[in-house]
Amino acid sequence: MHGFVALCRKELLLLSRDRHGLLVLFAVPTLFILLMSLALRDAFRADAALGLPLTIIDRDGGHLAQDFAAALLRSGAFVVQDRADVRVIVHAGFSELLATRNELAADFRGGEPEPALIDVEISPGVPPQIKAAASLAVRQALLAVQSEFLLEHVLATPPDERDNLRYLTDPRHLPVMERFVGSDGTTIEAPTSVQQNVPAWLIFAMFFAVIPLATAFVIERSEGSLLRLRALGVRGGVLLASKALPYYLVNLTQMVLMLAIGVWIVPLLGGDRLTLGDSPFGLWLIGSATSLAAIGLALCVAVAVRSTLQATVAGGAISLLLAAVGGVMVPKMVMPDTMQALTRLSPMAWSLEGFWDIVLRRGGWREALPEALALSAFGLVCLGLAALQLRRSETTMHRTP
Repeated sequence: MHGFVALCRKELLLLSRDRHGLLVLFAVPTLFILLMSLALRDAFRADAALGLPLTIIDRDGGHLAQDFAAALLRSGAFVVQDRADVRVIVHAGFSELLATRNELAADFRGGEPEPALIDVEISPGVPPQIKAAASLAVRQALLAVQSEFLLEHVLATPPDERDNLRYLTDPRHLPVMERFVGSDGTTIEAPTSVQQNVPAWLIFAMFFAVIPLATAFVIERSEGSLLRLRALGVRGGVLLASKALPYYLVNLTQMVLMLAIGVWIVPLLGGDRLTLGDSPFGLWLIGSATSLAAIGLALCVAVAVRSTLQATVAGGAISLLLAAVGGVMVPKMVMPDTMQALTRLSPMAWSLEGFWDIVLRRGGWREALPEALALSAFGLVCLGLAALQLRRSETTMHRTP
């Protein structure tokens, strides 16, 4: 036991002297959390498409064209500007064609192409959700103007009945309630970018420990430290455990620090505040399981490589690949179905789902237990492979004359 404690102290001393390694483990994910949480803030907000610049070009000048422009602005989605990335062009003849559209409906249904009344021109740099919001707002405004014209001029509906029908057909007055629900069915707050990026880059930081851990392992092996420890009777399992425990403490420190940044620092910079859910034990559980998976993978790589260059390249490549596939760099929700299916292969995706069970879905530790068990199993398999590879390499070394 005394030897194990001494080995752990040695690893902690090595970590404290490796300033570049600590910079990678703490400063880099912190910067990613701050930058990505602020950069993607509007992508997660339901009101991000409100108050957008819009240019209306009225080439008709008729009263129906004016009613259409007024209805478009009443939606609250746009603010009129002279030059904007979204332009709505009302063609000449809009009022006449809209007034006679009811009479020509049979011809249009018969296959005759219907002339366009409005063009919506959107710059290539406009996000897809903004394009969809602009298209929907234009169609709703056009439908409102046409419905008003039909009620007043075609059906000759009395004013009081028109008011009732106008109210009933207004999308804002439809009896539909939208809400986000947690694991227990209770209403929760809408997802935010910080709930995506804090867990995601926290997980990435844990797995990125493969580089300093593997590099230190290779250096010790090249200097003969590992051979001397084995000659003193230190077992391979004890040796691997003495490296795993200090990095587990580092991973927990990373988790506490990154969560604190999401709770207090990101809001100070204008971002959303991270909600931690209602299960501290669940956070510890999924964080510990993620650490076990990351350390197991790191030790497996450390035993397999033979140089510090290999450790850096292999460790970095594996971490980046798992992050790209696992929904860390690109949110899973925007991936196509085939890519979402691939995320199941990445332990980072399992960990991210576990953190979401706590901070997003407001579940308890039982909801995160499946992901925690999967991560723990992955970590134990990697540790077993590392121990087996270490034993084989020592056997080969002893047999070499």
